[in-house]
Amino acid sequence: MAFNALSLILCFISLFVAAGASFPHGLGDFKPHRRAVPQASIWLATHNAVREEHGAQPLSWSPFLAATAQAWANQCEFRNTQGALSSTPYGENIVAGTGAFPIDAAVGQFTKDACKSPTFPNYSHFTQVVWKSTTELGCATAQCDGIFDARLGKATLHVCLYNPVGNVVGEAP
Repeated sequence: MAFNALSLILCFISLFVAAGASFPHGLGDFKPHRRAVPQASIWLATHNAVREEHGAQPLSWSPFLAATAQAWANQCEFRNTQGALSSTPYGENIVAGTGAFPIDAAVGQFTKDACKSPTFPNYSHFTQVVWKSTTELGCATAQCDGIFDARLGKATLHVCLYNPVGNVVGEAP
């Protein structure tokens, strides 16, 4: 069964790459990672552990969102996508670091800005992680030059996309 799921994911990624020209702004330069499937498990486990603490259902992995996140990460731009990925809005968390910057550390950065006071609504990286109506996650990583001072070496850029989008003003996570 695991082989069939892996085959399906790889097939989807291949189809996605073939259709990459439909991305605006040159985002069709998707380069699949060999470690994409094991990384998916880590992304899901770290996100879902935080979600469980806050009463949110577990997320499922979206190969489409992961491929879209990889296309953005490959651009090595440490900024929000501002709708460049799709006409469909996705929630997003983007973080970069130098040296060893593993997935669990990236999710730690997303969740460190948790607002503990219900009287102070603060839409943040954290609220997107635990947004209860969000059901799908796709994340990617790229090694990038030019994000930080060159003396620090390459940056590790992590990009996560969430569907449906969270952080809706006037709604609670």
